[in-house]
Amino acid sequence: MRSVQLFVCPILIVLLMSLSEMARAQACQAIGQNPASAFPVCGTQTFEQKSVPICGYKFIPGPACNNPDDGIHQDKNPYWYKFTCYKTGTLGFTIVPKQQQDDYDWQLFDITGHNPNDVYTDTSLYVFMNWSGESGNTGASSAGTLYDVCGGYGWPLFSKMATIIAGHQYLLLISHFSNNQSGYELTFGGGTAIITDPNIPHVDHANYHCGPYAIGIKLNKSVKCASLAPDGSDFSFTAAGNRITGVTGIGCSNGFDFDSLTLQLDHPLAPGTYTITSQTGSDQNTLLDACGNALPAGEQLTFTVPVTLPVPMGPIKAFPCGPDQLQLEFQDGIQCSSISPDGKDFLLSGPSPAKIIGASGSCNSNGLTWLITLQLDQHIIQAGNYVVTLVPGPDGNTVESECWQETPAGSSQPFTIAPQPALLLNDATAPGCTPTTLKFGVSVPVRCSSIAADGSDFTINGPVPVSILKATGNCDNNGLADSITLQLSAPIYVGGNYQITLTAGSDGNTLLGECWQPAAPGQQVNIRTADTVSAAFSYTLQQNCRITTMQFFHNGLHGVNQWQWNFDDGDSYTLQYPVKVYETLGNKHITLTVSNGVCSDTQSKDTLLRSEVTALFDVSPGPYCPMDLVLPVNKSLGEIKSYSWDYGNGATTKGATPVPMQYYPTQKEQQYLIRLIVANNVQCQDTADHYIQAVSSCYIDVPTAFSPNGDGQNDYLYPLNAYKAVDLHFAIYNRVGNLLFETTDWRIKWDGTLNGKPSDIGTYVWMLEYTEKESGKRVFRKGTTVLLR
Repeated sequence: MRSVQLFVCPILIVLLMSLSEMARAQACQAIGQNPASAFPVCGTQTFEQKSVPICGYKFIPGPACNNPDDGIHQDKNPYWYKFTCYKTGTLGFTIVPKQQQDDYDWQLFDITGHNPNDVYTDTSLYVFMNWSGESGNTGASSAGTLYDVCGGYGWPLFSKMATIIAGHQYLLLISHFSNNQSGYELTFGGGTAIITDPNIPHVDHANYHCGPYAIGIKLNKSVKCASLAPDGSDFSFTAAGNRITGVTGIGCSNGFDFDSLTLQLDHPLAPGTYTITSQTGSDQNTLLDACGNALPAGEQLTFTVPVTLPVPMGPIKAFPCGPDQLQLEFQDGIQCSSISPDGKDFLLSGPSPAKIIGASGSCNSNGLTWLITLQLDQHIIQAGNYVVTLVPGPDGNTVESECWQETPAGSSQPFTIAPQPALLLNDATAPGCTPTTLKFGVSVPVRCSSIAADGSDFTINGPVPVSILKATGNCDNNGLADSITLQLSAPIYVGGNYQITLTAGSDGNTLLGECWQPAAPGQQVNIRTADTVSAAFSYTLQQNCRITTMQFFHNGLHGVNQWQWNFDDGDSYTLQYPVKVYETLGNKHITLTVSNGVCSDTQSKDTLLRSEVTALFDVSPGPYCPMDLVLPVNKSLGEIKSYSWDYGNGATTKGATPVPMQYYPTQKEQQYLIRLIVANNVQCQDTADHYIQAVSSCYIDVPTAFSPNGDGQNDYLYPLNAYKAVDLHFAIYNRVGNLLFETTDWRIKWDGTLNGKPSDIGTYVWMLEYTEKESGKRVFRKGTTVLLR
C-alpha cells in the first residue's frame, strides 16, 4: 500500500487522501468482490483477473503498524478468494500484476466457523498480510522474513509463508492500490500446505417437487456454476412423456459454486419410482469442482413420486358482522393460477341475495396460497345459515393443490350469520339556549360513511320553520359513531317541541349500523327547546325629601323563573317585584339577570335620584378681573318656594334670579364661594356651591428688572397677570441674540439660569405675543429686563 511522505503530519495527509478517494468510490457489486461471493480456488491452477473494477474502500482490520508512512488498510478495488486447507503446512503464492508498476496488496483470514463478512470487524480472523507500498510481484514465499508487512515504501513485497491448518477455511483479499483497472494472475506454490481438493463430486440424493414440476439434486460438495449446462443436459431422465427443460444452480445468482440444483420438467410426474443419471452435458463436460474434478458420468439416483390427495375445502375463517368478503382456509397450498378471478369456482347459498363476484389468494413467490378471499356483491345483513360450495369454474376445474390435484366439486363449508340488533335513534341531548345544533344518540354504532353529509337523512318540524344544513357523526378510528349532530339553518329562538324524523337521504339509504343493518325510516326524536328571555324592567318612584322608594317590575314572560337584582350599594334581591329604599341622592346603577333555566338575559339602568327640590346653578369659574361681572344662572328643580344666594363677598340676595356681582380681591388671586339654598313649602332644602377665582389685576406686563437670588422677591421673569391671554409665546434672548428661554404657559417662569448655571448680570431682551381672549386681538410686544444679583 503506497503512502505519500510529507514533512508535516504524513499519516493525517494519507488519511485525508484516503477519505477523499473513499468519497468517490462505489460499492462493490460484482461477485467475487465481496467476502460472501469469493472465488473458489485450487492450489493446482493459475487464476487470471484481466480487469479490476473501481470500488471498495472498506476498512480491513489487522495487527498494529508503526511505520510512519503507513496508511489505512482498505479493500480498494478488491477481489476475494476462498479455499480449504486439506493438509497442514505453509502457504505460498504469487500475485503477478499485468503492469509491473502497479501496487497490489493482500491479507489472509481464517474464517472457519464464521460469517465471511466478519473479516471487516473481527481481528482474530487475521493470519498474515503484505501492504507494502512498492510495485511489482507480491505474495508469500521462502524469501519473506516477516509475516506482517505494513504499508509504506521500502518494505518487502513478499511475506514469510504462514502455516495454515487442515480442515480450516480461508479467505484471501487482493487489493489493487493503483488507480487503474489493470488485472493480475494468482498462482499457489512453494509451501507445504495442500489446498487442492482431493475429493471427486458425487450425487448424494434427489427428490421431487410437485409444485413447479422439478427434481432437486443434492451433491456431496460444491461445484463450479460455470460447469453447469444451462439446458440441464448434465443429467438424463427416463420417464415416458416427460423431459428436462432447464436447470438452476442454487446460489449461482450471487456466487461461483453450488452444491444443490433443480431440474425443471415440462409437466408433472405421475406417482411412481424414477431414475436420474449424470452425463456429459451440451457443454462437453459433467459438473466440475474448483480443482477440475469431474462428477463421474453414469451415476444414478432414484426417487419416488408419492400418490397425492386433493386438498379438502377448508373452513370459513372468522369474519366481522355484515361481511362483504368470505375467507376459506386450506391446510395445504392451493395453486393461485387455478383460482378463477371472477369467483365462479364457488357458489354462495343462504337467506341473503348476496353473490360471489371475485376470488383471490394470498400468493407466495411459488404461486401458492393457503387462504382464498371471496368478494361479495353486497354485505350479508340477513341472519341465518349459509353454505359455500365448490363448483367447476370457467376452465372446467375447481381449485388445485400444489401438486395439481383438483379439490372435488361439491365440497362445501357452512357458516352462520348471527342476528344483529336493530338500529334505533336514542333520546336527544338537551339543547342550550338558541341552539344552532341538535345532537342525539343511537342504540348501536353507526357507520359514518352512511350519514348523508347534507343532513338529508333527517327532517325537522316544530313551532317555527327551521331546516337542517348538514349532519356529522362523532366518529372513532374505525369510522363508527355513537351520536349524530345536526347543523341547523338558523338558531331556534322560540321554545317548544321539535321532532326529528329519519328518512332516506341523498345517498339512497337511511343510517347503516356497524353490521350494515339499515335503520328503519320514520323513527323520531323529540327535542324540547326553551324560549329566549328578556331582562327589560321598569320602576316607579316615591319621594319624601331625601328618601326615595323605588318599586321594580319584570313581566316574567317566556317561562322566566329566576330573578337576580343587584344594586350598586351591595343590596341584591331574587324577587320578581322588589322594593328598594334609598336615603341618599345621586346616580344609582341597577342590574337585573333573569333565566328560565336554559336561556338568560341581563340588562342595566342608571337612574339619577334628586330630592323634591334640587339646587342647581351654573357659573364660570373665572378668573375674573376687576370690573368683570360674575353672572350665575339658576337651574334649580322642584316646587321651590324660597331662594337664598350668598356671593361670598358679603353680598346676599333672595329670589330665583341672581344679581351680577363684581369682586375686588385683597390678594393677587383669591377664591370666593357662591352658595344657593332652596326650599319648598314643607321645608325640604337643598344646597348648591360653586367656587370662582378673582384677581387683583389683568394688566399684562413684563418687569424691567428681577433678582434671582432666592430671597422670595422678584426671583423670576415672566409675563404678569396674563389671565386673559391665549396662544401666548414668551421668549428671552441674550445681547447677542441667543435664545435662553421660551414658554407658551405664562405661569412657567425663567429663573435666570442657562443649562442649570446662573446667567451673567446684565440686560436681556424679551419678546411676548398673545391673543386677547375677549377681543380676539393679537398683541406683539418686546422689551428689555435687567438681571440683578
